[in-house]
Amino acid sequence: MFGRNDFIENIKDALAAAGCDMGAFRSWQKMYDKLKKKKSEQEDRYRRCREQTKRVQEDAQLMEHMLTTAQSVDGKEFGRLLKDLRQMQNSFDHEFLVSKEDQEFHSTYDTILRLGTKALNAPDQKLLLQSEIENLLALLKENLEKEEPEIAALTFYYQFGSDQELAQLPPAEKLSKITYLYECEFRRPILQLLESGISGAGEQKHTYETATDRGSRKKYETLQIFFGAHPEHILEQMMEE
Repeated sequence: MFGRNDFIENIKDALAAAGCDMGAFRSWQKMYDKLKKKKSEQEDRYRRCREQTKRVQEDAQLMEHMLTTAQSVDGKEFGRLLKDLRQMQNSFDHEFLVSKEDQEFHSTYDTILRLGTKALNAPDQKLLLQSEIENLLALLKENLEKEEPEIAALTFYYQFGSDQELAQLPPAEKLSKITYLYECEFRRPILQLLESGISGAGEQKHTYETATDRGSRKKYETLQIFFGAHPEHILEQMMEE
């Protein structure tokens, strides 16, 4: 089996042998190298923010449970949960989870921290605190149920765009934006190039498969990777971790 880099080099050689535009391939490869370099960083960031958001949800659920079921709330434990929320504040912002620009979420979060344990001793403030925690839980549920972005598409987007641009869009449009850019600017050019290579290899197959001279045999072997191949499958192999 080829290593991934070997596989890409073999595809590169086959494209050249098939007479494809190698300038286009080099342009794509530069984008791919940048994507590959940053992909794990973006994946780690998303996973970290998601885990933090879940942790906030767990703390808020415990707080709600204490407020709605306990005859008297353990102020010390409630204070510990509030401290945990305060420490996590703004550490989990992500445009595909909780946006920095989500004013409703951050306002609710701030209100809970502001009310704090002092609200436990005032019935009206306690009811307000309970209401804000319930609102926060509803918002957390909504954010955690958002469709996860494809990390490769997200990583590619950040080569050209920013969080500020995404923040202005509804969740579904954010996904559409990064997916459209990834498909049009990254996947489509290489798929078209691979399709051209496969077609060119097929046209040359009969010319070289029965040849006996060394040069022709070498070219046949180079093109062989394209015989009966499908562009999507080749691209998938090229991008395998």
